[in-house]
Amino acid sequence: MSGKLWIGIDGGGTKTTAVIGDESGHLLAVAKGSSGNLTAISTEQLYTLINELINRLLIKTGVAFKDVETVFAAMAGADRQAEQQKIYDTFKQSPVLEKLKIQSDIHAALAAGTWGREGTLLIAGTGAIIFGYEQQKTFRVGGWGYLLGDEGSGYHLGKLAIRSVLKAHDDQVPLKPFQEKILTHFNVLSPDQLITKVYGSTNPVTAISSVSRIVLDAFTEDLLAKSMVSAVQEALLELIESAYSRIDRTKPVVLHGGLFLNNIFFEEFIVRFSSRFPDLIALKPTIPGTVGAYLLALHESNKEVSDVVKQTIQQTWRLLEGEIT
Repeated sequence: MSGKLWIGIDGGGTKTTAVIGDESGHLLAVAKGSSGNLTAISTEQLYTLINELINRLLIKTGVAFKDVETVFAAMAGADRQAEQQKIYDTFKQSPVLEKLKIQSDIHAALAAGTWGREGTLLIAGTGAIIFGYEQQKTFRVGGWGYLLGDEGSGYHLGKLAIRSVLKAHDDQVPLKPFQEKILTHFNVLSPDQLITKVYGSTNPVTAISSVSRIVLDAFTEDLLAKSMVSAVQEALLELIESAYSRIDRTKPVVLHGGLFLNNIFFEEFIVRFSSRFPDLIALKPTIPGTVGAYLLALHESNKEVSDVVKQTIQQTWRLLEGEIT
């Protein structure tokens, strides 16, 4: 294979994915790894993760690293310059450094919705944040991490659900079916055993967030589950309220993250969003943040992303996405 290639890496709280493609939008290979959230793993672990993903992509495509023009790594928790510098320092002795661009995963998620750099993004994944980028200026609301914030996230929803199981245990009331499923999910027999499972987990944030899908599955059948989802959605709407004066009304608000991938959650949220903010339009990206990171890699090389390139990206991504689900 001849010609230069670009790698995009998107590191979230639950998993990290990477894709490699050429300047024409042909995506050639994809790879998946563990959490890439800097609030949950060390820079040394991130170094290993990024190198492993790059190597897998190179093996799959049969190309050498010299043929890679840019590696754009969009990692959760890497939006501040201090965190970015720590990552660069870790790669000082690596040939990856001269081709590496570090940014937060929110940049990749925004690019996935706008096909460029500018606009407003609302993330409801493992964490929750509003991010805006206009004319080289940024703003953010929320995104303070699991200890200090992340209301409106999958972690928030999972924590509400686990707390409800523990409260039922304290109140000595029978568990609801979805609460029983939470015990099964953690492979425990009683609520008090959840403490050991959660606190003893290698990544408690991921463990707690994973419970969110059980709550969403129970949304239409259980009023308690529905109230939890409503609380999480209200937290997201409050984030928008805080950011409202800074949002560019001429561009849509991009909705990104695992919670919005759930159709019931998305449809309920859109109803509430449209009622609360009738002058704003929301949309879901047709490509994931991984491909958004690849787009940003192209932008770093001043490559044009034309309509033809966009179409090629969408077509070739459909052929690859099954490998990471």
